[in-house]
Amino acid sequence: MKLLKLIPFAVVGLMGVTQANAVDIKQDNINKCVTGAVKYKVADKNTASKLCTCTIGVRSKMTIGQMWEIESYAQSKKDPSTLPYVKTMQKDLQQCTEGLDLKQPQKPA
Repeated sequence: MKLLKLIPFAVVGLMGVTQANAVDIKQDNINKCVTGAVKYKVADKNTASKLCTCTIGVRSKMTIGQMWEIESYAQSKKDPSTLPYVKTMQKDLQQCTEGLDLKQPQKPA
């Protein structure tokens, strides 16, 4: 019960933390994706940005429960691609590539 009384104070304390120091995890993942796509000559920076923004956006909609279920399937030697939300996600990821000029990855020089 004492813990429940402390929760509002913890929330208020967190609200006082400035957002300027917060890391935008989603944007950081997009930036790393773009860097990798350009480094391995999959796409130019503009195309890579479109691709990565879309794919990270699709992946970010996955719930923790869905990630656990996929991991459970994999550990049980079951095919997670049979799960309905995985099929939907694969379709959405495929749409991310439509209209983009993507190349096969190449080793960086």
